[in-house]
Amino acid sequence: MIINRKNGIRITWFLWTVVLLFDQITKYLIRKNLLLGDSIPVIPNTFHITHVSNTGAAFGIFPNAQYFFIIASIIAIAFFLYFLYMYRQKNPAFYISIGLILGGATGNNLLDRIIFGEITDFLDFGINSKLRWPAFNIADSCVVIGFFILALLVIKGDLFFLKKKKNKF
Repeated sequence: MIINRKNGIRITWFLWTVVLLFDQITKYLIRKNLLLGDSIPVIPNTFHITHVSNTGAAFGIFPNAQYFFIIASIIAIAFFLYFLYMYRQKNPAFYISIGLILGGATGNNLLDRIIFGEITDFLDFGINSKLRWPAFNIADSCVVIGFFILALLVIKGDLFFLKKKKNKF
């Protein structure tokens, strides 16, 4: 499927907004309805909704580095906006990936850190009580999915600015 740039940018802004709203609404509901540390088993011993606070990066590394993450987020958002507006693409996956990344980065690393000084995580997966993946949220998921889509586009060579130009000789 091929789309024009104007529609691609609309897709990006739409996804950015939807991801940001969905992320913030789910975190609000968690903070409002669960105390820190409370857990609701959805699929016992496999998937729980658990209220966790995180001041660091993924998996809790670099705790209390709020200013670093806020500045890094602003730079990343500016980079992806530049990327969005400077490179014309015909593949809608490009615009989808950028929308997911921007929505997740804005929700987690910018708004949450500025407003609350921490990130609310709540998606808790594992096999039992001892073997669990660190809790995460909608924004985390969207950033990972967005980067995965972008990586696939790079691997496939579908990004216009990365394609090698063929000699006419």
